[in-house]
Amino acid sequence: MSAAVRTSLPAELEARAGAPDTDRPAWLLNRAGGVTATEIRDLYLRAHGLGGKSDEQIIREKLTFLLATSQEELEAAAAGSTIGNKFIEWGKTREPIIAAQLQESFGMLPESRVFRSASNPRYLASPDGVRAVTGDDGDVLEVAEIKTSGVDIAPGEAAYRKKGYAIQQQWVMGVLGAVRSLYAWEQHDGDWLPRGGRYEEPEPLDLFVPTAWVEFDADLFAELVVIADQFLERLDAALAAARAGEEPVIDEELDTLAVNYLRGLDLEKEAKALKEPAYRAMFDRLDAGEAVVQESPLARVSFTPAVVEERPVFGIDRVAAEAARPAGLYERLQLAEDDFDQAEKALKRERLAVEAFEAEHIRQTGVEQVVVKKAALRVTAAKTTKQAKEKAA
Repeated sequence: MSAAVRTSLPAELEARAGAPDTDRPAWLLNRAGGVTATEIRDLYLRAHGLGGKSDEQIIREKLTFLLATSQEELEAAAAGSTIGNKFIEWGKTREPIIAAQLQESFGMLPESRVFRSASNPRYLASPDGVRAVTGDDGDVLEVAEIKTSGVDIAPGEAAYRKKGYAIQQQWVMGVLGAVRSLYAWEQHDGDWLPRGGRYEEPEPLDLFVPTAWVEFDADLFAELVVIADQFLERLDAALAAARAGEEPVIDEELDTLAVNYLRGLDLEKEAKALKEPAYRAMFDRLDAGEAVVQESPLARVSFTPAVVEERPVFGIDRVAAEAARPAGLYERLQLAEDDFDQAEKALKRERLAVEAFEAEHIRQTGVEQVVVKKAALRVTAAKTTKQAKEKAA
């Protein structure tokens, strides 16, 4: 029996579906209690020193919804989380059109609901499309991921890796239990303007986008699960502390050192603002003149002007050299270079042969400590301090 695409999702998967993004407050609340594909992408990138939101920032955003005590507070939190610009609006406009194309060409059912993992209901994902393929071995799930960007985000390109789209796809597949992900991407030039009070896409609307299949990577998903579990522990601790009204424990000595560090940064900025213009002005004042030495009760200034001298530049007179060259001079050089190239190639072949032989006899001889990621310290002013400075300005 040949495989066939089902026109509906399996009941087991439907039972794991939550709110759609058309009900934004409920959709965000569903996502707040666990780890989504977007968030695991940021956590993974952050863990590997590649950017992304910090876990503290993600936790703060989630607590806004988890601590809401009424529908009004939930709707206010949802309204506050809305981000809009022409690039986001482009995606919102194009994604339903691209999803319809994927449905027509692949039978991929458009989706926007939050799905829970069968293994852990706090592993969450919102695929752009899902399809069930029925074959001899039963149903096989496949998902779709749609992305739009102003840069080339094709699989394998630098932007695809930097944005962590592969990580998102692996998480969605792992959460739903899919075996592969259909990646559809669209690159735009960004040169359009808002019309009629909203961002509309330029013609044509039926532009078909390229697609590629991405297979599920069980090892990578296992790594993501570890990152997700660690994050969920921190989220639970932060939520418990917030509900109990607990103040965070402050290391006073560390806090004093941080304050001194920030005070030093401010003094450095003040000193730089005073020092650099004064130095440039002195240099400009003296640069066109003679040597100067001046000393007052307050300061000593010495200036030595630049010394410029002319030096001869030598080069080969190719015409004269060609006319006077001994017979066979350059030809012998070419032959020697050819011999050297052949010797280098032979040496490379023999080295590869030795390396291949020795690779069969590699054994662990000890253990060494390798710094995979350097320790990092970042100190910034507290939120209240920043607000006070802004008011003072």
